Amino acid sequence: MDTKALEKFCPWARNKLIGAVKDRCALYGLTDAGRAAAPRSSRVFNGRVLSDEEMRQRDNLMTRIEEMGFEAFVEQVAYSWFNRFAGIRYMELRGYLPSRVRMLSAADGSFDPECLRAAGELDLPGLDRDRALDLAARGKDDALFPLILIAQCDQLAEALPAVFDHVDDADALLLPDGLLNRDENSVLYHLVTDIPEKTMKRVEALGWMYQFYNSELKRDYLDSGRKAAAEDIAPATQLFTPDWIVRYMVDNSLGRLWMLNFPESRLIERANAEDPDERLMEHYIQPDKEHEDFIHITGPEDIAFCDPACGSGHILVYAFKMLAAMYEERGYPAREIPQLILTRNLSGMEIDPRAAQIAQLALAMCAREMDRRFLERSVVADVRVLESVTFDEDELPETSLLVQHKKGDLLESLAHLSEIGSLLTVDEEGLACVRGDAETCTRAAEHDLLLTGAAKKLAKARAACETLSRRFDVVVANPPYMGSSRFNPFMSKWMKKRYPNVKSDLFAAFIVRTMDYADDHGEVGIMSPFVWMFIGSYEKLRNKIIDEKTLTSLIQLEYSGFASATVPICTFTFHNTHIDGYMGGYIRLSDFVGASVQAPKALEAIQNPDCGYFYRADATTFHDIPGSPIAYWASKAVHKAFLDNPRLGDLADLKMGLSTGDNDKFYRRWWEVADNRITRGCKSFEQAGNESEKWFPCNRGGKYRKWWGNITSVIDWQNHGEGILTFRKNGRLASRPQNLTWSFKPGCSWNLITSGETSMRLIPSGMMFDQAGCMAFPKESRITSAELLSLINSSVGNYFLKLINPTLNCSPGIMNLVPINLSADSTDINELELEAIALSRNDWNSQEISWDFKRNPLL
Repeated sequence: MDTKALEKFCPWARNKLIGAVKDRCALYGLTDAGRAAAPRSSRVFNGRVLSDEEMRQRDNLMTRIEEMGFEAFVEQVAYSWFNRFAGIRYMELRGYLPSRVRMLSAADGSFDPECLRAAGELDLPGLDRDRALDLAARGKDDALFPLILIAQCDQLAEALPAVFDHVDDADALLLPDGLLNRDENSVLYHLVTDIPEKTMKRVEALGWMYQFYNSELKRDYLDSGRKAAAEDIAPATQLFTPDWIVRYMVDNSLGRLWMLNFPESRLIERANAEDPDERLMEHYIQPDKEHEDFIHITGPEDIAFCDPACGSGHILVYAFKMLAAMYEERGYPAREIPQLILTRNLSGMEIDPRAAQIAQLALAMCAREMDRRFLERSVVADVRVLESVTFDEDELPETSLLVQHKKGDLLESLAHLSEIGSLLTVDEEGLACVRGDAETCTRAAEHDLLLTGAAKKLAKARAACETLSRRFDVVVANPPYMGSSRFNPFMSKWMKKRYPNVKSDLFAAFIVRTMDYADDHGEVGIMSPFVWMFIGSYEKLRNKIIDEKTLTSLIQLEYSGFASATVPICTFTFHNTHIDGYMGGYIRLSDFVGASVQAPKALEAIQNPDCGYFYRADATTFHDIPGSPIAYWASKAVHKAFLDNPRLGDLADLKMGLSTGDNDKFYRRWWEVADNRITRGCKSFEQAGNESEKWFPCNRGGKYRKWWGNITSVIDWQNHGEGILTFRKNGRLASRPQNLTWSFKPGCSWNLITSGETSMRLIPSGMMFDQAGCMAFPKESRITSAELLSLINSSVGNYFLKLINPTLNCSPGIMNLVPINLSADSTDINELELEAIALSRNDWNSQEISWDFKRNPLL
């Protein structure tokens, strides 16, 4: 699907709609300045006197603005109209509008709304027919169109209340002007003319429109560097999941459950459907063997499927299609299937009401495609918006069960539900407390109207907690990605308490949470950054998955394999209990560069497991390698190397150097400093304290280079580093003076961060080192510098490093784990290594940036 037109249109439309709504607000004195200058009793604005009805409408809007704030209010009104416009455009192109009349275009696709020519024939219950006919007769299209549009929205609100909602008089007051204009400012004109009909007729276009609509909000937040407020989290973390990954996850969770129960099912044959939109199970990876450890069902009605971070509903839409095929296979009448799916099978949770609106609309459109009378059946998809429930001080009595439960822990979490969303776990005791309070307060409110507000809030809290306490047969999600550096204070504290082993990122906490959402023996599908597979901070998560669950399949994308994300991605499925000896199916796309080739290469591997990048592995063998990385491609010989040999950390001391807190202040290149102000030849950290000069040589890593070189920097270590050791920013120590006593010792250095292979160089004595230029100090009785350099600079050494952690970072903790085989005669290795060092040193010294440069070798 080509999304370029959507990507251009949606953020532009957002800005235009916000501007148009603000213009309407200004007409009625609703801006911040207008409200300050004109109290509620004001009646005259911009030279015109408001009617009593308009006064009532203005008063209504002022109350909403005071509750939300002006900017948030305008944003809400703008996106509400955007969602309505997008929904109506999709429905008119698909022929789903109940009136069967196009609202935004003519039959030939031009921007000439058909409804204007059929005003007398429109079957819209809320339309003032006499007024419409009068306006049509007088050619007052600019007045007629809003009248028809609002009536159409009201009609659709009966079937899709979360999306369209009834346009009350106050909302109508802010409907943008000039809807029929054909200029550069007309949102509807560009919606019709700029976006191809073939694009807008696809249901996934609705999800893409949501993501692109928020793209500027996301970019502004990411560029700001600020901690995430509640309103930032949704736009900052929403990513529309690629269609092929959605299919892979659902095929290998929902589809897997079906095939395990009904191995004779012909659902698998849908993988070869001629129409790509009709294909199902195309990405299904067959189990390695038959087993009985799964949830047994009698038919599709038994399946409960959930996406706990559903966004605009892409995963739910494909699950709908697969469930529909299951019902059809079992002989259910077509017109009954949509209602069964939406009421029996599918559930979604979301913190952003805008995304939830799109998800509900998308599912309704799937249902309408199967049942032409679906919009008349008053069936609403189960997509729960998790909104904060905040109680005023003393609004709940001290005897409240919620107040007493774990010292108000659940109560505090509910107050931040718009931030933590479906990560919140509600145990049976907590659920009983909120149910008890809700029932007690509801009864009391019948006799005391002052309790009505608290009763409504408790009912909302109860509904949320009941949703959060459910379990499902299948759970599939592309959870939000946000690192702890962007957490606000509450989120940081809450994550440390609730998810201590995965507190560094939301996605990892969601992986753990899906384990609770899924029933025992259930199936789970996840898309996430792939760092959890390798780095040390996620070792406990890996162990939990390996030891307690069963990895049934995994696809590791190439580093740039997902264009919308700034991190490398994987997608995987697991069975929610452990199956001994299970050989999961793994696909490694690391060698195939670019987002466009990931889908075809994954499909090729599924269809041809002998392709060379499809692997079978028992996840328990990952424990053979230190840290238990998900190194599914490692051979038996590699496993043996880790099991039978010592680690590099046993043979050398591996250290990360200091961080100054301000490199521009404390570092120089050696040629920027007078030579007599640089101390060379210092043998120890203690000796450096007795030197009077300001500058000392410092190893800071550098470009890819083996054996010798990258020695160009000096560091301000005057008075034994007093400036760095006491350097503060914002009242805190900004430097990190670690491993200082290892300074000035000879050793081997490698770069902390590298996008390619790791290279190691010999570092002579007399130098300090910082965090970018990590150091290894060989224990000479165990290994020589020459042996260490020869291993790490070899293809074997780099293979082990990429196996342990194929990310950009190669910390001492990673280098520590490399296996070392010392059984071979190292005489030849040492001779070759010394020759390589000498050649590299001569090459380095032939460059003017070397301290030992004498003359250009070409002269």
